[in-house]
Amino acid sequence: MDAVERYLTIANQPLRTWVYGDLKANSPCLVLLHGGLDCLETWKDFPHQLALTTGLPVVAYERFGHGKSGQLSGHRQADYRHDEAEVVLPEVLRLLGLEQVVLVGHSDGAAIALMAAASLTEKVMAVCAIAPPLVPEETVREGIRVAVRDYEQGNLADKLKVFHGEATDALFYGWAKAWLSEGFDQWSCAKELQGIKCPVSLVFGKADDYGYQASLDKLRTHLRQKPTILLIEAVGHMPHHYARKETIQAVSKLIKSI
Repeated sequence: MDAVERYLTIANQPLRTWVYGDLKANSPCLVLLHGGLDCLETWKDFPHQLALTTGLPVVAYERFGHGKSGQLSGHRQADYRHDEAEVVLPEVLRLLGLEQVVLVGHSDGAAIALMAAASLTEKVMAVCAIAPPLVPEETVREGIRVAVRDYEQGNLADKLKVFHGEATDALFYGWAKAWLSEGFDQWSCAKELQGIKCPVSLVFGKADDYGYQASLDKLRTHLRQKPTILLIEAVGHMPHHYARKETIQAVSKLIKSI
């Protein structure tokens, strides 16, 4: 199954999507939201495998500032993920005519998926959140400081420029500075978590460089329904790559539960 590339226009900017399978307004669809420094290509064949395993169509899209989508309109603030969840994602669903979706997000994309589930209660049937960073604690911020050092002194910049080209600096520092800013000190998504009505599946690698316990504790505290939790030994921040079988099984079980 090959991906069909489509460009949507939102706020006069192009937003790139990959679509696997046939989209039908009244049928379920998986929607993928990538991580904070990622793009469509960095999913590798995960969307394809999800579509084959679940038998559902899959949509993956590239947020503004990433890959070949339009550029960021300004400096990112601490609430940039709220904006994605409440403004951009609903417009993506509207333009594609999607009324029943299961959101599968990784890292920042997982946080966005969770927040969107609280506001799009009629459309979001379930969420699989893979390694969502939800607490601006020191473990997360130290992981970001390490990334900044690698970007400035190592080869991370070269790796990212393969995917993001001239937009790489704006993307990277927009992500890093937002997380390291004082404005993020009091950031919280507790209200949104309390508003989620659908089933939630959580996947964390126990060797995540950005930590996972604080985010998991927050989810356990604030979600109305008890989530399904998968903790994977010796796996870092990308379970969908390094524990792909287990991650896809988690998504499949979530789908069967609804």
